[in-house]
Amino acid sequence: MKKQIISNIIQSVIEKFLIIGTQFLLSFFLVRMLEREDYGIIGVVSGYFVFVNFVNISLESVMLRDHKKYEDNPEKYFMNFFLFNFCKTGLFIIIAAILSFYLVGHFKDINFLYAVLSATFILIADSIVAPLVIYSTSKFNQKTVTKIASIRSILNIIFVFGLLFSPTLAYNALKDFIVGIVFIIVWFLYSRKKLNYKQLLNRKNIDLSFIKINLFNYSIWTHLNGVITNFIYKSDTFFLSFFVSLKIVGDYNVALMSANVANILPMIFGYQNSVALSHATDDEHAFKISNTFIRLSIYLGLLTIGGFLIFGQLYLKIITGQSDVNTIYLYMIFIVLGLVIVKTIASPLNSFINIRGSVISLFKTVLVPTFLSTLVIYYFTSRYFGAMGISIGNLVVALLWLILMIKEVKRYNYNFKSIFRFKDDLNLLKGFIKNGARKGSKTY
Repeated sequence: MKKQIISNIIQSVIEKFLIIGTQFLLSFFLVRMLEREDYGIIGVVSGYFVFVNFVNISLESVMLRDHKKYEDNPEKYFMNFFLFNFCKTGLFIIIAAILSFYLVGHFKDINFLYAVLSATFILIADSIVAPLVIYSTSKFNQKTVTKIASIRSILNIIFVFGLLFSPTLAYNALKDFIVGIVFIIVWFLYSRKKLNYKQLLNRKNIDLSFIKINLFNYSIWTHLNGVITNFIYKSDTFFLSFFVSLKIVGDYNVALMSANVANILPMIFGYQNSVALSHATDDEHAFKISNTFIRLSIYLGLLTIGGFLIFGQLYLKIITGQSDVNTIYLYMIFIVLGLVIVKTIASPLNSFINIRGSVISLFKTVLVPTFLSTLVIYYFTSRYFGAMGISIGNLVVALLWLILMIKEVKRYNYNFKSIFRFKDDLNLLKGFIKNGARKGSKTY
């Protein structure tokens, strides 16, 4: 299993680096080509879509835990996953229509409509193919996920050049629509090799009790946990929009989007930790798996902080085209520190509880208190201290989140001892270097 997990991680890293490069280019063109107020509109809509995610329940998330049960007849289960997600898509469309009507009327700016459409297209595309993505990863087939994600990235890069000729949010929405359609088609063309769609579309496969049991016993709770996590990461601009100008929201959104790059690689470890834990033989095996991922996250976290401290200002100057980015840089650093704190320890422990523990208890004792604290902290920091205040608020929330997560995982008699095997990692690295040197000397 170790080789399969390593392969999954490597393919995930390749995928995420493609995403990082794509996000960089997209941010570069959006920040440079759009008016800063338009970029602020994207930030405001992103903040509102945090609330849209409250209804974006991932029924298929149960596959990370139960994928072995679906091997004999995957078509029977996929029919129910797809049915649930197509119903969810209809709900997204209704919510997008209501949100567009409200925002356009409130701000008197039609560009809010295009920003909502853009976010909706991306959300729908991701939702429709989600069962295929999760099942492929759980079966150690991350290579396919990476290939199809690269197609999406390439299309995004190609079409973003259209902003040179039409630097508008309307064109950006059209781009996201076209890329989303192609993304869905490619996934379904691939899945025809794995699934018999003629058999899958048989009405006899519809099992409402299957949907109900998995929804209320697992998926809705992991969903709520994910929604709160997403809220904490992305609701900053929502609170700021009430107290500062769109120009400041735009500047903060640049910092937020730049800082979220730090979330990508740790997200890989968290997800692949869940995949590995789904194959764990017992609790001790699970402890060792999660502790290994925590150590990897610590190394990555230190590199991330160093990278942003050293190269952060240069990165922002390239993104924005501005020479003075000191204020945006400070926003970004505080946001990054908060992300690293959460992702280093809290995220792997969250994966452990999702697979081996009670997601209901996790929701009640960790996520709800963190959510309520975030509401209070974000509101008062943005109201009285503006963008700088809420960026520091990110750090305060992260520390609280970590404390609650450690307290919760102790209920499972979690063994933290193997986290501190840093010396073993160092010896492994030395051995790898020596073996590499020996191979090199033989070559010559």
